[in-house]
This record gives sequence, C-alpha cells and structure tokens, in this order.
Amino acid sequence: MTIRVARKRADTYQHGDLRPALIQAGLKLLGEEGVQGLSLRAAAQLAGVSHAAPYRHFRDKSALVAAIAEEGFHLLSERMRSEIAACGSTDIWARLRACGVGYVSFAIEHPAHFKTIFGAGHADAPSNASAPGSLRAAGEDAYGVLRELIAEGVRRSKIRNGDVDELCLSAWALVHGLGMLIIDVNVAGLRDKPAAVRETTETLVRFLEGGLRK
Repeated sequence: MTIRVARKRADTYQHGDLRPALIQAGLKLLGEEGVQGLSLRAAAQLAGVSHAAPYRHFRDKSALVAAIAEEGFHLLSERMRSEIAACGSTDIWARLRACGVGYVSFAIEHPAHFKTIFGAGHADAPSNASAPGSLRAAGEDAYGVLRELIAEGVRRSKIRNGDVDELCLSAWALVHGLGMLIIDVNVAGLRDKPAAVRETTETLVRFLEGGLRK
C-alpha cells in the first residue's frame, strides 16, 4: 500500500488536518526506516509543518506510535469482521477461515500498521500497563473477534474443551506466522496474489481444524 502524507499548503497558516497527517507520516517512516527512523521532527517535515507543531497532538514519539497502533487495531478488526460477514455462513470453521483470511489480508495490505501493532519497540505497546486505555481497548476488540469464535465453537461442541485463550493462541500463531512470512519474505510471491493468499490461509486453518475439532 502506498502511504501518502497530506502536506500543509504553502498559502495556509495551519495544516488543517494535522493529526491524521502525522499518523500517515509516522506510518511512512516506520515502513521505510523502522522505529529507529521515526521522530516527531521527521514526521513534521513530511507533513510540511514546523518541528513544534506535532506536540499539539503527541507528547512524544511513543505517543505517535501508540496512535498508529490504535488505528491499526481498528483496521484489523474491521477487516476480519468484513470477511466473516462476507462468508455468509453460520458454520464455525467457515467463519474461522474467513477470520484468518481477514487477518493475513490486513497484514499484506497494511504492513507498517501490522508490524507496529505487534512490535515491542515502543513504550506504549498495547500489552504494557502504561499504554493508553484507547489502545488497549482497540487491541482487546481485535483479539475479541477471534476469541468470540473460539468460545462459540467450544460452547457448541465444535471445538474441543480447553482454555479458550490457549486455543486462541494456536489459531493466532498460525495466521500471524503466515502474515509475517508473506510481508517479510514474500513466500511464493504471495503479496500480489490475493486468491492464492486466501487459498493458503484457508488450507492452514483446515490444518488447525484437525487439531481443535472435538
């Protein structure tokens, strides 16, 4: 995905939509240079504003990264829910396959978001107690999409009994690993093959089904 940063027009005093522009600038920097290449000064330069302007919205670099991660979690939740709704099935395994497709597709479509929301290189990672409440809530909502499916499968005796969060970890690890392989290694050139991504992800979840089915 090409990341475009809205710059302040030269004939205006203020940017007009600075916070979203800084988030896009941060994403661009993260995607190109990683966490080490991100700074509020660099984001400000990309957005065409003064070095002091970002501090009206973000106290420091970690606050900007947290905002990027929060946006990423919302996009991830929407992508998974959209795939689940589109599959049009009440079958738990069809919906789990759709959830997996949504997860991996999000990773490919938003690699900078994906790496940021699961990165450990910032103080406000969602697993940290110091993270903003809105970031933790966004992360819990994304995780809840999978957890609700697994919990339903256990209740309906479609998935074997066990700790729901441990079962979720098995499912999460599989699709997360596939997503990382595609965006980092581009195995079999899958980044540009959405139909193959879907088929590969569904096959992976079918392997999972063999271990979790009751």
